[in-house]
Amino acid sequence: MIKNRTFMMGVGTGLVIGAVLLQLMWVGQGTTASVTQSLTKEELTAAAEALDLQVVEGSDELLTEEQWEEKKLADNDGSESADKDSSLKPNSEKPAIPQQPKQPGADADKQESPQVNKPVEPKTPAKVKASIQVRIPAGNNLSDVANSLLTAGVIEDKQAFINKATEKKINRTIQSGTYSFTAGESYNSIIAKITAKPSS
Repeated sequence: MIKNRTFMMGVGTGLVIGAVLLQLMWVGQGTTASVTQSLTKEELTAAAEALDLQVVEGSDELLTEEQWEEKKLADNDGSESADKDSSLKPNSEKPAIPQQPKQPGADADKQESPQVNKPVEPKTPAKVKASIQVRIPAGNNLSDVANSLLTAGVIEDKQAFINKATEKKINRTIQSGTYSFTAGESYNSIIAKITAKPSS
């Protein structure tokens, strides 16, 4: 019974609130209608301009954007066809005879043709291989050394370097220190450097 009582109270409250809101809407519409009916055309236009709106007469033709474009194209086609019709009408006047171009005189034959110098091709500068310093700390294994060389830009393929170094069995003979390499240096040269005692 309590459930039905709560439900009925909710429905009743909703109806009362709905009726009050409906009355407020009617009152609001009535005052708005009375205000707009008492405005003159000038006041209405001024209010519309303040809201960035435009007032149109009831007799004015209202078009959508697509209709406006179609009408504009139709007007342009009509004016172009009128221009075409006027251009097709024969003129009673005869056109003037065009002047003949002047023939080059004998002096033009005597003049030498201008000389065209070919641009000099730029020489590509010889690439100077910069020295890349790589420090190999004590206790680094072959994979660590390959990572350092790859990061520094000395080698391009880590796995190929590891394979070459494994063939030569240098994993236990890598010396710690700072070494100087060049980009793209051969694997044999790199292996020879890191297995010998560094100069610095």
